[in-house]
Amino acid sequence: MTYDRTEQLIRDVFADEAAGAVDPRQVLAGVRGKKPRKSYGLMLTTAAVVVVVAAVATFVVPEVFKRSSATPPVGSERQQEQTAAITPTNVLVIGTDTAGYTDSIVLTQVAADGSVNLVSLPRDSWVSSAGKNVRLNQIYQTAGADALLAAVSDLTGVTVDHYLAVDTAAFRDLANAVGGVEVCLLSATKDDLAGANFPAGKQTISGDAALAFVRQRHNLPNGDLDRIVRLQAFLRSLATKLKGTDLDKLVGAVQGKVTTDPNLDLLGLAQALANAKALHVGTIPIGNIDFQPAGGGGSVIEVDPAQVKQFVTDLPSTPPATGDVPCVN
Repeated sequence: MTYDRTEQLIRDVFADEAAGAVDPRQVLAGVRGKKPRKSYGLMLTTAAVVVVVAAVATFVVPEVFKRSSATPPVGSERQQEQTAAITPTNVLVIGTDTAGYTDSIVLTQVAADGSVNLVSLPRDSWVSSAGKNVRLNQIYQTAGADALLAAVSDLTGVTVDHYLAVDTAAFRDLANAVGGVEVCLLSATKDDLAGANFPAGKQTISGDAALAFVRQRHNLPNGDLDRIVRLQAFLRSLATKLKGTDLDKLVGAVQGKVTTDPNLDLLGLAQALANAKALHVGTIPIGNIDFQPAGGGGSVIEVDPAQVKQFVTDLPSTPPATGDVPCVN
């Protein structure tokens, strides 16, 4: 039985149901009327089917199981639906401090083939925003998310579809939700400001230790640039743990510590990371790390937009990150 025929059976059954029953035409129309989420067309369709089956299980369930378990022929609607379940999307993930400044900025790209790119942008990058040059980490706090997305788009040449602002305290909950994250340090390090006190070598961190790991920048050879590398190492290890994790529980653990645009599907993003066919990680190329802009305000990092755009374009062709835990400062 075809997908269209099954849909028609559902509609026919509901026509005979009590007046208070859910109308499948409204359910299906509501789902189809929405713009498909970037990675979750299949999940939304399944959700609609679940609602319908709950009302007419005795009649429709056999057909639903038959349809979902059968291998679709080439070119079928079901196969097209599965193909459309993964579509390119770009999410800017930003880690904010208590004052609203963005300590961590990561452009997360989910590609059509299921691979994921994580592009780190140093917070002190000197970029153009609304016709003037500013420090990248000031934009979100002073001008809002749209201004930050526009600045990142101009710098990288990538249209940013969504944003996810994360309170840095959420890293504590993320590490706890997956049973700890394995990291490796080249040498022992301590920073009272961040609460960091780590030995050298491989170790599994969670709770406050995980938060301290991604926050520390003092007493590191390269300061904030080393913190960027630490965050990348943390995210790589976290991604390897997602496959065996209850993602609904994971999303629930950070729900109160994140701010997103209205259309971002947190569960969808988590599933894209968990199912990533390849993970590419990198930091945009930088120039002078002690550039002194006119007007004062401290040193910033020079970046060349042309070089950044080329880097973002080339990143998918670089060797993907492996499951090995990299040792960092």
